[in-house]
Amino acid sequence: MVQTKQPIFYEDRGDKQSIVIVEIDSYTIDKDGYLLTVKDYVLIDNFKVCRNTKIVRYFNEQIDQLSEYIDANFDLSGLSKTAKDWKKIQIGLLVDTTTNLLSTGKTIYRLEPTDWEMTPDTIIEEPIIEEPLT
Repeated sequence: MVQTKQPIFYEDRGDKQSIVIVEIDSYTIDKDGYLLTVKDYVLIDNFKVCRNTKIVRYFNEQIDQLSEYIDANFDLSGLSKTAKDWKKIQIGLLVDTTTNLLSTGKTIYRLEPTDWEMTPDTIIEEPIIEEPLT
């Protein structure tokens, strides 16, 4: 969904480098918003290997604000409803990755916001939708 533009050092205590790909693996929806499972992958011998997993909560207000921002700044006309919703999730992940900064002013992996891009879209994939939380 989003990835680093260049290979980076992805280990705290090593010298391995790779493009890092961040994807929303699955999500659940409840009355308060979304609960997302976000996974970070690295490429090892051309295989995508999960390096980190994090559960992230987005409340309805945050989702509404992000949706309004995307509608105002991105042209998603011509996409089906499902493709448009999934593209909004991808754009939202990029916006979050590049604006939700650490105290150092850097993004995850201690990068600059400009070090990230959306992964190339050949097929818009849909995540696994799990049962709503009760």
